Amino acid sequence: MWFKNLFLSNFRNFSRIELEFSPSINIFWGRNGEGKTNLLEALYCLGKGKSFRVESGEQLIKWKEENVYLRGEGEKGNKLFIYEFFITRGSPLIRKVNSHRVNLKDPRHWLWMAIFSPEDLRLISGSPFRRRNFLDTVLSYFNFRYSYLRSLYKKIITQRNFLLSLAKKRNIEKDLSSWDEQLVDKGSQIVKARLEGLKEAEPLFKEVYSRIVGKNSSIKISYKSSFLDKPFPEIPVKEIKEIFWRKLGQMKEKEVEKGITLVGPHRDDFIIFVDGINLNLFGSRGEQRIAAFSLKLSEFFIIESREGESPVVLLDDVASELDPFRQRFLLDFIQNKRQVFITTTQPLLFKSLSSSCTNFYRIAEGKVRREEK
Repeated sequence: MWFKNLFLSNFRNFSRIELEFSPSINIFWGRNGEGKTNLLEALYCLGKGKSFRVESGEQLIKWKEENVYLRGEGEKGNKLFIYEFFITRGSPLIRKVNSHRVNLKDPRHWLWMAIFSPEDLRLISGSPFRRRNFLDTVLSYFNFRYSYLRSLYKKIITQRNFLLSLAKKRNIEKDLSSWDEQLVDKGSQIVKARLEGLKEAEPLFKEVYSRIVGKNSSIKISYKSSFLDKPFPEIPVKEIKEIFWRKLGQMKEKEVEKGITLVGPHRDDFIIFVDGINLNLFGSRGEQRIAAFSLKLSEFFIIESREGESPVVLLDDVASELDPFRQRFLLDFIQNKRQVFITTTQPLLFKSLSSSCTNFYRIAEGKVRREEK
């Protein structure tokens, strides 16, 4: 998979840009604040139909402009596709593939990409939200319906929380019961998918982690549920639903008191154990960063194994956050991928990658200029 080119109009800090890309390595460099990450975001929007930074599409429109337009040619499965992305203030986002409007959540129309940013190095040390979001992203590779399921569950939580916020003012029992059924049904499916996904991802994470640290370690990724005492991948969905219902009943008074949903996959987490040590709680900063680095690299390999070809790799100023050994590992990893986009303030870090297949782009004052070799 790879992007051949990009045209953008009124995206973030850029007015108009046309770029041709190398099928191998593309390096965007410049000072902080010049818009390097914005270019990665534009590619991500084209390939997956959404931003990896914001929920609202209107935030992508250049200040004082009314719309944004992206267009690019991408190759997938040896076939060429034209991707388009439109946003007009006050109107729904539109995405087209080969001139046909497509559903934003349908993975069949994605050009697969995996992004790695400095924030990802805090995946283990950060909040459970970060880990849930990472896990749900990975699950969309395993199960094409998962994005729809997750979207439905979010809507259920929003409606149910709204009802719970009214509980002290009026009787909500009748209205709440229908949302309870949907919560348990969709929530149980999400938990089941997460348990199975972690089981499949664990061996790959172990392999990558062991290569990075240079030794074999005992690895276990444990799912931490808000209602299952002993989560395991083989548990039937029917049993998950039964336990979910019981826990929901036990927590009803507390939920009414607090006005929010306290049970469900939106409250869950996962824990990484290395040689019996809970890295989330007791790992050193270095150990947590290595585990986070390993998780993100595992994501790239998961997509590759699922799709039969390498995804487009987006690296947002990651190298500067790594020690020399991890930098070397990352550079070796890059050279084995088909197409990589890198942002950096230190282009000399990637001097060893310079070849006829490497393009450097200088970004300054809202302009992007490809540098001659």
